[in-house]
Amino acid sequence: MRATMRFVLYSVAAVATVMALILGLHLGGPSVLKIGRYSQLIGAFIGGLLTIISVNTSIKRNEDAEPWLGRERLAWTLTGLGCMGWGIGECFWRYYLAHGNPNPFPSAADFGYSSLPPLIFLGLVLQPSSGSGRRRAMVLLDSLISMGAMLAIAWFLLLGSLAQTGVLQSLGNFLGIWYPTSDIALLSCVVFLLIRGQGRVYQVTARRTSLLILGIGLCVFATSDFIFNLQQAAGTYVDGTWIDLGWPFGMMIMGVAAYLRRYLPSTSVELIEQRVRRRDERAGFGPAQIIPYVLLAILFIVLATNVLSNNGSQSRDRPVLVFTTLVVVALLVVRQIMTQLDNERLARRQAVALDRLEVANSRVEEQARMITERNLTLEEGIAHLKEVQAQLANGNLRARAGLSSGELMPLARSLNLMADRLVRFEQTDARTQKLSRALAELSMALERYRVGSHFVVPASCNEFPEIHRLLLAMGLRQAIATPQQTSRPLGNQSASQSLNPRRENAPVTPRPDQQQAARPLLGGGAAGMADMTRRAAPSHLLHDEQKAKAFIHEQ
Repeated sequence: MRATMRFVLYSVAAVATVMALILGLHLGGPSVLKIGRYSQLIGAFIGGLLTIISVNTSIKRNEDAEPWLGRERLAWTLTGLGCMGWGIGECFWRYYLAHGNPNPFPSAADFGYSSLPPLIFLGLVLQPSSGSGRRRAMVLLDSLISMGAMLAIAWFLLLGSLAQTGVLQSLGNFLGIWYPTSDIALLSCVVFLLIRGQGRVYQVTARRTSLLILGIGLCVFATSDFIFNLQQAAGTYVDGTWIDLGWPFGMMIMGVAAYLRRYLPSTSVELIEQRVRRRDERAGFGPAQIIPYVLLAILFIVLATNVLSNNGSQSRDRPVLVFTTLVVVALLVVRQIMTQLDNERLARRQAVALDRLEVANSRVEEQARMITERNLTLEEGIAHLKEVQAQLANGNLRARAGLSSGELMPLARSLNLMADRLVRFEQTDARTQKLSRALAELSMALERYRVGSHFVVPASCNEFPEIHRLLLAMGLRQAIATPQQTSRPLGNQSASQSLNPRRENAPVTPRPDQQQAARPLLGGGAAGMADMTRRAAPSHLLHDEQKAKAFIHEQ
């Protein structure tokens, strides 16, 4: 597609170059100039056909092209038909010249020539709108101010003298004033395009570029046509000069504008938003808004020149100039009033926005303060938890987190629960160590008892009722009484010693039947121990024996 686009643009540029060489520089001599005089006809049909074919070619499904909005396609079609109508008028004109009619005016060619301005003007009106109702009203006022100023200036330069000859006396006089008036209307359309192109719709690359190129084409065409009318009125026009280049160039430029509108790629939404923000950041009073005021200033200069002139013809043009100036000034006043109302509305909206912004700022400050307090609380809580964790890591299992609220409360509870479990683990470990030491000492005492020594229950076994019950189950009740007797108070001990002094250091000696029953138990393993227990233990200890078995099984 890009290769095709380059080919079309280069082809149009090549045709325009050939026309400039022939009509502008008269390259090739008079014989080639005769062919070059058909440049207006060729340019009109190139511009018209390129416009109509481009805008009426359907967009394919996967084609990267900007879609048409509203009646945009019809607007470009009317522009192409205007160029084609002008080309048909040029055909009649060349036909009359070829048959020896040196000045065919008025003639059938004027119907084609006069059709271009209204068709293009209607096409420009049908272009997509660029904003809300207030925005469109402002654009319309700017366009009317520009058009009125340009018509008044044209009246001072040309239209006034043409009107004095009698506008309605003949068709030729009417067309003589129609053409320069339509040229002024086309130039005002260029101003209209420039002002209208500031909207969001025209931030699209295809639409924006085509609008700019269309304005250039209209300027070239209207300038050439206006100069032709001036020379025609003065009787100095010569066919086949550089002035004739403006017509074909202008219409071919219009055709290129339509072609670019159809085939330029679409613009992304991000780029459109970026352009809108950039436009809003710039000053609202740009070159497009200055044009009406510049034209109004030129109008005042023209009016002053007319008022100060002593020429009789200028005095006849003065009423029209004064009336036009008053109308333009009235439109300008209306525009300024609308601008003032718009500014007041924007000021109120800005005041409301500032109030909302102040409320939002206060909320933001309150949230910032709450966030600061929350962060400070979190930092203090984290520091406290770190300290508690360090104490727990150093062995201080009594350290606890003192947080009672906040977001760190679950973490503090988990840390305290972990500390409680560590304390229980430490107690369990200490008890396990004591039990292991008591069992080891009990094993040593039993081994000594097995070889004939006296059995004495170690002091480390006194903390464990389970060991006492085991000894009861083994029939060693006399061994259990020994540590209890040794742990009596001093008063009771002295009393017992006085009653039986020989028991002071007497070892515990079981009866012979118990020794005979116990030693086979110790030497006979678990079965012998159980048998000895059943024979030696009283009947009321059988229940304790069952509990001891269960405890031994669990251990």
